[in-house]
Amino acid sequence: MIFAAKPAPERWEGVAAILWLVLVDLLAVVWALRRPIDWLQFLLFLGVVASIPLLIVLFYRTWAAFTLEYWIDRNAITLRWAHLQQVIPTQGVQAVEVAGSALEGEGREVLHRWPLPFLALADQPTPHAVNLCATQTPSECLVLRTTTGVYALSPADPEGFVAALQSRYPLGATQLVEAQRVQRNWLTRLLAEDRQGAWLLLLGLAGVLLLFAVLTIRFPDLPDVLAVRYNSRGLPEEIRSKSALFRLLAIGLLAWIANAAGGLWLAKEGQRIGAHMLWGGAIVVQLFLLLALVNLIT
Repeated sequence: MIFAAKPAPERWEGVAAILWLVLVDLLAVVWALRRPIDWLQFLLFLGVVASIPLLIVLFYRTWAAFTLEYWIDRNAITLRWAHLQQVIPTQGVQAVEVAGSALEGEGREVLHRWPLPFLALADQPTPHAVNLCATQTPSECLVLRTTTGVYALSPADPEGFVAALQSRYPLGATQLVEAQRVQRNWLTRLLAEDRQGAWLLLLGLAGVLLLFAVLTIRFPDLPDVLAVRYNSRGLPEEIRSKSALFRLLAIGLLAWIANAAGGLWLAKEGQRIGAHMLWGGAIVVQLFLLLALVNLIT
């Protein structure tokens, strides 16, 4: 059976915050595009890029607030939200408490968990680990005490939840189930399991931002035309407008996007070494482009 969680009070506030953040980013981009190319334009774009992780976290917590639910069968109790699910063996349940007053100290609202502050699971399943998977404070929750941890839940129909659990528990399990946390999205699971690969992707993106920073900060002081190619005697062979330097940024960005996409496909197919070579190759491209840019503007 499936039991929805009680509606999270702040979930629509999360939606409003996401919309406001997107609006502010759009206004910042429009302002930056209408400005001359300078250091302030770079800071505006950098602010937009820096807001993306916050936007992702906010979107994830709001998504979780709308999708939290509990599944019960003979084998397991499954807590599901967003792209994650926590599996608890049904036969591992030792007690059910109708009010989690003993966990009240765990019910502090933490800003980085907003708009679902009572979603926080322990890193490892242990008998005394406290896991919040609710939309309300623990004092208003059902509490499952199991062999793999203590879980505070907030089903919309707590009586029905307890009755469903009591009716299935005596039947016994039909198969062996272990307590585990499962990511249903292959991309997040992939990056969570491959921290080195995630860092390579971030370093490649940082290289793109560094190219952008160097050019936009130096751009106002550059002459209107530049020599972009020299012959074997060191004499200018091709003269172009300084705006042509943005081709280097375009090359760097496209190289990072192409290598990131290709690497993710290889990683999904289990070829992690090939993925790391592509992601590392993108970093090498950024370094060569940075050297070329510095050489042209100095």
